[in-house]
Amino acid sequence: LSRRALRWLGLFFILSVWVLVNHVARDMADVGMSMDEKVATLASISGNEDLEFCRQLLEAHGNCLETAVNVAIGAVPADGGGTQNAGIPPMMRAAAQRPGQGVVHQNQLLGLLLAPVKLGLGLVHGVLGLATRVVTGVLAAVLPPALAARFRALPYTGHGDVDDPVVAALEFRREFNAVAGEDLVGANRAGPGPGPGPAFLETGHREALRLAQTQLKFLFVYLHSRDSGASADIFCRDVLAHPDFSDYVNAKFVCWAGDVARRDAHALAAAVRANSFPYVALLQSVDGRASLVMAREGQTTAEDLMHMLDAAAEAHAAPLTNARRARVDVVHARSLRDEQDAAFAESLEADARREAAAAAQADKERETRELGARVLAEEAEALAFAARREKEKERVVELRRLEKARSMKPEPVVGTECTCKVAVKFPDGQRVERRFLTGDTVRDVFDFVDSTDASAVGVAYSLVSNFPKRVFSRPDDAEVSLGEGGLAPQVVLMYRLDDE
Repeated sequence: LSRRALRWLGLFFILSVWVLVNHVARDMADVGMSMDEKVATLASISGNEDLEFCRQLLEAHGNCLETAVNVAIGAVPADGGGTQNAGIPPMMRAAAQRPGQGVVHQNQLLGLLLAPVKLGLGLVHGVLGLATRVVTGVLAAVLPPALAARFRALPYTGHGDVDDPVVAALEFRREFNAVAGEDLVGANRAGPGPGPGPAFLETGHREALRLAQTQLKFLFVYLHSRDSGASADIFCRDVLAHPDFSDYVNAKFVCWAGDVARRDAHALAAAVRANSFPYVALLQSVDGRASLVMAREGQTTAEDLMHMLDAAAEAHAAPLTNARRARVDVVHARSLRDEQDAAFAESLEADARREAAAAAQADKERETRELGARVLAEEAEALAFAARREKEKERVVELRRLEKARSMKPEPVVGTECTCKVAVKFPDGQRVERRFLTGDTVRDVFDFVDSTDASAVGVAYSLVSNFPKRVFSRPDDAEVSLGEGGLAPQVVLMYRLDDE
């Protein structure tokens, strides 16, 4: 082959590899993306906030996100036609011709000039989105479910755009509490839970349907629209937050609510064809198939809504009743198998249990002996400690008695003016008395008691007078004179032991 032929062959090989990589990257970007995620991505890239139109555009192109993006931004004509709407079914074409909220129509020349820029931004968005989904998927497989759900919400919390169902549910719960909790006081606010009203699940509507199917209950749904203004707020306060209604739906149904301004609730509103708001519905999910049991649009009362829910639940109770019976049969069969397995395991482990029981009995007897020995040792130690403590107390009291006997003031002679006769009576009936001057202090009386043999009964004590009733302590009343303390001209004080 000539050099030119080799060059063309190498160029053809490079182009083939590029096409292959492009198709693989497109397929990888679509793998694992739900329909709602594709709709949200298409709306974000194209700038079209009409989610229903984006969903129809995806369906018209086989759910291929790349083709739908190229058609939406005008980079590629639809089905080879000369306009963006060529090849789109009439119903969808009519929707495309109707300007939706946030759609800006530009002339064809400006669209062609901006197409490469939009395409480049779309590719960058797709690559970053793919990387985010890969990292999120890996962490969601490793982390606990609750933590994984919070992690999936992190990319949206820094923006105003709530795409994650968990974040949307939490945000609506806060908004509902702010609206429904304004006028609730007393009993309406006394119950447990995150706030007033039903116990709405903090998850997406699909997960709520799955939980309702797991619990074999109906799913009570409330769809909130801010465009309804005061009507929606009144419905939240007067109906949903009514304590009787809240207790009723919490007891009978699984509850979920959302704001149709969020994508998760918007998708459910489109599925149930909600036309006006406030909107409540009762959904049933059996064997993975969800069905609309009852729907109510507009204002009503809590009592009327409970009657409607009761009637709908009773009329459509057969599938859930059959599912409950089937589950009971499955649980019964599983319990029989478990009982058989348990009996077999019991027979195999009988010998091991007997040996273990014998070993445990031996260990118990040994522990009992050791415990008895420890108790005896502790009792002996306690007695020895008490004896040492008593001996030490006696030593302290005796030293104090000798010291006070040497330092006592001389007793006034009989007939001395301004004298006071103080008698102290001990618990054993012993009585001691002495004369003091009325200017002497209570400290002097304590010193006198300390110097007597009878004071050896305790280290800490108080002196109590009966008339008037008063307790004299060494720390508080030492500097009080006998005259000031009402102890003149004579008094009888009771000795009260304060040792612990």
